Amino acid sequence: MSKDLEEQVIAVIGKFDSGKTTFIKTVCDAAAGETSTLEIVEYSAALPGGRVLKFLDTPGLDGYQAGDGHAKDTEEIFQMLEEYINAKKFTSITHVLVFLSANDITMTDFKGRARRTFERLFANSEVVCITTHWDQREGDDGLPITAEEAERTEESLYVNGTTSGSLLEYLHAVREGNVLHFRLGTGLSLESYSFPQDIIRKLFDGRDSESTLEERLATLTKERDDLATKYAHLLQEKDGPTTHGEATPGPKDASKDSTPGSKDLTQTPRTRRQRLLNTINGFSAQVLEMVTDLEREALDVAHECKSNRQECETASAELKDAESRYAEGLENLNAVVEEYTRLRQDKDTFEEQERSLTAELGASQSPGSQSPARAIPAGKRQRLALRLQQAQANLKETERLMAMAAGDYQQGCEEVELAAAEIEKLKRAVQGKERELSEWLSPESEWFTKELENFRALHSSISTSLDAMRGGMDDGWEGKLGENAVFLEGLGGYTVHPEMVAHPRDWAPAIESFYLSQVSLALSKEMANFYSAVLERVKFQEASAQREWKKGTEAILGQPVPSFKKSSLPQLIPLTEGPGVDVAEDPVVPSEDPVLPSDQPGSGVPQDRLPLPPGPLVVDCAVMSVAFSRDGTKVVSGSHDNAARVWDASTGQVQKVLTGHSANCTSVAISGDGSWIVSGSDDRTVRTWDITTGKQQQVLLGHTGAVKSVALSWDSSRICSGSDDMTLRVWDASTGIVQSIMEGHTRAINSVAFSRDGKWIASGAWDKTIRVWNASSTNGSLQKVLQGHDNGVLSIGFSVDRTRIVSASADSTVKVWDASTGSLLRTLEGHTGIVMAVALSPDGRRIVSGSYDATVRVWDASTGELQVVLREHSGIVWSVAFSSDGRRFASGSFDSTIRIWELSALLSVAH
Repeated sequence: MSKDLEEQVIAVIGKFDSGKTTFIKTVCDAAAGETSTLEIVEYSAALPGGRVLKFLDTPGLDGYQAGDGHAKDTEEIFQMLEEYINAKKFTSITHVLVFLSANDITMTDFKGRARRTFERLFANSEVVCITTHWDQREGDDGLPITAEEAERTEESLYVNGTTSGSLLEYLHAVREGNVLHFRLGTGLSLESYSFPQDIIRKLFDGRDSESTLEERLATLTKERDDLATKYAHLLQEKDGPTTHGEATPGPKDASKDSTPGSKDLTQTPRTRRQRLLNTINGFSAQVLEMVTDLEREALDVAHECKSNRQECETASAELKDAESRYAEGLENLNAVVEEYTRLRQDKDTFEEQERSLTAELGASQSPGSQSPARAIPAGKRQRLALRLQQAQANLKETERLMAMAAGDYQQGCEEVELAAAEIEKLKRAVQGKERELSEWLSPESEWFTKELENFRALHSSISTSLDAMRGGMDDGWEGKLGENAVFLEGLGGYTVHPEMVAHPRDWAPAIESFYLSQVSLALSKEMANFYSAVLERVKFQEASAQREWKKGTEAILGQPVPSFKKSSLPQLIPLTEGPGVDVAEDPVVPSEDPVLPSDQPGSGVPQDRLPLPPGPLVVDCAVMSVAFSRDGTKVVSGSHDNAARVWDASTGQVQKVLTGHSANCTSVAISGDGSWIVSGSDDRTVRTWDITTGKQQQVLLGHTGAVKSVALSWDSSRICSGSDDMTLRVWDASTGIVQSIMEGHTRAINSVAFSRDGKWIASGAWDKTIRVWNASSTNGSLQKVLQGHDNGVLSIGFSVDRTRIVSASADSTVKVWDASTGSLLRTLEGHTGIVMAVALSPDGRRIVSGSYDATVRVWDASTGELQVVLREHSGIVWSVAFSSDGRRFASGSFDSTIRIWELSALLSVAH
């Protein structure tokens, strides 16, 4: 073979940090890592078939050099390269590898003498562009960049980097012939990138990187099968002679088998040489089998990774579609609820008109009205009758529309429920695929790639050594044993005596026995090295499998499978009675009106029929917060003894005491389905609790001051907390992760509240302001600031339709605000002390407040008229809360009691 065929010279150019030197060292099995190249550095790598590659690494073309030394410009670098090639007498440069970083593909100016030198040196050279550092880029979804994304990105990089007078312009616009392109990877995705060795095979073996594994696998499989056949023939030859012309041994004598099925152990004994040959061939087959399996696994992983990514992308797209359908259904459902709320208000108006007109018309027709002084003209009576008829028609039409809205609501609930079920199913599928995909996009994948190359190198080394062992045993001392690598390395520093060389036949028996000992020793070392590598691989696989198992158990078994609950949907609020209506005789909700979903606990019993507890609920310490469950069967409280409690709202009995806070439990809220509770405390934490077991679920940390208020969104998916640290935090209720932190108040925050649709959050603070925030945005942007109180705002609440906000203040007043404009609608005055708590009934008609004056007051929300004053408490009333149907409210006091009130009974007594 000629020198030109044996030796192929490759010039390597690129910027200092483009990864060119690392590429060369990987191919040449040199120490990894980029080094500063100030001169031409030559590396060599051997290929199968006797070819040798010589890489000429050049200084960086970007004019930068690490360390000391003069930074050379492009012309100087190509001049230096030309001088080096001439000095080494290289006849030709077969390839020019141009390295480009995917982070910065722009190249230096390429004009004048540099261009002429390039054309002179590389007139017949094949030019290859290699882009690197793809492991530092991400796709639009934040995941490692895919093959398609890399291709698109690379095209745009080349377009942007091909500037006038640049090297890229010359290569792609001026130079004739095709320029090959490769993307150099680091194991992130087997089908998206080429590796250094694959690029070299492509350039010098004529095989592309995609088919390399398959062709290599076929070659190795054939080599293994041939070796197994050769091994079988060796055994056949060494185990005993056969008759002339027989291809296989004849049948053995059955009499020699004392046990049916036992092996024949009476064959001709093998010599030490035969035993070593058998061991060498068996070991060689094991090594080849191992490498073959690794090659097959690499091919399988590449295909599996590609299929996995496609399945993950498909499932993600389906999940987005399902989430879109769910969001659309939820939006439609909210629209139905809003429409129903407006119709309910219209119905109340028409009913009031009907009662008023009926009373007026009845008065005009009574005997007392016939006196001349009180006589009502017939025309007016006729007009009253017409107005009454119109009011009744409007009432009937409104009830019909409400029934239609209720039907739309039920249908919408079913559609949303189906979409929610589909989302949960797809979430699990996507999580599984992402976890499986991330396993091969993790450091384990890079390790596997390196491990495969290590075993390839080990196989090559062992094969060379085993071939030398076989050759020595075939040659004998009289042959070429004196040139055998195993023999020479096994001398251990000793030299062969000239007498032995002079009389080889005399020394042959002793030398042969000595060589067989050398083979045994060398073979043992090779086997030890190989099995050590296999053991390390098994240990790594075990550790990797353990990590994957742990991730799987945490992801699949460590968290409960979330289930969709109808109670998380927006609800149609049942109608409440008006003033003076007998609750027992006049049904509140018409038979055609919708009711609360039947899957809510306690929803089988109308809340207005639930019995009141026989007396106050006694806590034995100051009560700081109270809240009703949505079905009205439970009351939860937070108190000065650091505990939250769950009460039966009918019997007044404690069902659970939740302990874990280390300071006052200042605020509580209960989820829509009544299954869990959230609490805030002066210990600066927010905690969630399982209402059935009473066990703590999560501790949410982040506030640096006491937490004074917590609130839940209507669908129970988010928690909002307000703190003395002057911030609000919104948390994901299922994971406990902070979604947004809102800052703006200048003093401690006392109260927070979600709007029913979950789009707004209101907060009140000691800075005398109420702030309304966009709860849908990630940063919780401030919408408006409500100002008008003369002292700190201690409690706030939204109306169901989000049109109004109520607030209680240390200035002893309650105020009602227009939530859209921020304008003050009315001020409720009457308390003689700080007003600590306020709540607005779900129908928007009544306001309840609690104060330092130890009273609870009920107000008409539309007029601001004081309707009821309750003086049963003997201490500060710290908290008030309505039931979801508005028929009841609870009050918690520093007198260590909780009282539950029935609104209709209080209003009847007042009237």
